[in-house]
Amino acid sequence: MKSATRRGLSRRALLAGGAVAVGLPFLDVMRPPARAAGPVRPRRLLCYFVPNGVRGDAWFPASDPVLQLSPSLAALAPVKERVIVFSGLANAPGLPELPGSHASGTAAFLTARKARRSEVDLHVGVSLDQRYAAAIAGATPLDSLQLGCEGGGSFGACDIGFACAYHRSISWSSSTTPLPKLTSPRLAFDLLLAGDDPGASAAARARRRAQRRSVLDVVLADIHDLEGDLGVGDRVRLDAYLAGLRALERQVDAPAGACPAASPPGEPADFLAHLDLMNELMVLAFACDRTRVLTFMLGNAASNRAFPFLGVEGGHHDLSHHAGDASKIAGLRQVDAWQAAQFARLLQRLADTPDGDGDLLRSTIVLLGSDVGDGNSHSHHDLPVLLAGGDDLWGGGRHLAYETGTPLARLYVSLLQALGLPDTRFGEDGDGPLTGLRLDA
Repeated sequence: MKSATRRGLSRRALLAGGAVAVGLPFLDVMRPPARAAGPVRPRRLLCYFVPNGVRGDAWFPASDPVLQLSPSLAALAPVKERVIVFSGLANAPGLPELPGSHASGTAAFLTARKARRSEVDLHVGVSLDQRYAAAIAGATPLDSLQLGCEGGGSFGACDIGFACAYHRSISWSSSTTPLPKLTSPRLAFDLLLAGDDPGASAAARARRRAQRRSVLDVVLADIHDLEGDLGVGDRVRLDAYLAGLRALERQVDAPAGACPAASPPGEPADFLAHLDLMNELMVLAFACDRTRVLTFMLGNAASNRAFPFLGVEGGHHDLSHHAGDASKIAGLRQVDAWQAAQFARLLQRLADTPDGDGDLLRSTIVLLGSDVGDGNSHSHHDLPVLLAGGDDLWGGGRHLAYETGTPLARLYVSLLQALGLPDTRFGEDGDGPLTGLRLDA
């Protein structure tokens, strides 16, 4: 191990101990020699989905191009200078010819293509995340990872003739192949850091955990060998990384408690704890370079999750169909602000995690969006779209207002080009990059 560090470690260097492999954070000792070509920092993509649209009058900022945070986005203040908010963007392919806006809008969220109305004969398009994952396939142990907080299968109808896959997946590796998401923190942790097979039985995974005791204990000797060649800064980063990893392992190993009958086995009974774990897992996945492509669904399409901890009555989808009811509109604004606060916490965790000479947020393009613009009308224009990270590409603290109806897919062309791909088109109406995004364009 020591001789290897003197030659320079790859970021994907793994410490193996039995059946366990742990990816390390980026350390100074991993830097290539000055004469080596190529970028030090890889580019990452995180696509974050929130269901049911937003209440636009409280979500969209004032027209000033210098970002003035709206009431619903106030929690983004600590990371405001690293955020761009868009207005005027539309995803026309998400609009169905007949009712079914949530399914069609969710299917089009990252594909910018119209979904075929069917319960069995799926067809939409390759999603933004999977276009990038295919381009960098093999660069990391996992080409991509799909996570979420609400489960459910892909079969059956969930929205007036649309298959449930359209409701519950935003990642499509081909026009007919939706990628299911993991909702169990324990399973996601095992997949990320222990190489567990997602298809293994619960008993098999339990035996594996018992045999290895703790991911960190198994590899501790190798880590100590590595520490001998580290500088002071690397030691601090590694200690912080290992402490966080051990704390996360304790959390995901904790008993699930008295789960409601409808909760999938292995998920925390508390939604807030579940979301916190998923945020930590996303940061961990990038920090140890297990994948560079992530998608996350806070809820499935038309999610009717309740938010009693906010003092809000009714489910989210019901609130979004407020029909002008003042109490429902007030509740919807609370939910919108809470969602933005959870997103802000994730951005702050990425910003607090070192990555080479920067942090994970700088090297990660983070996209937030929804299936519809306004849930009450099921509109597919004036979508809530927010971009964070990639600071060196386009800066932040900006509000980019476009003419209503500007294709969202143009933003996706810009993102793919920023990720190093040669694409000049995407989806049905992505006919070129979005003007005004790149500061150097």
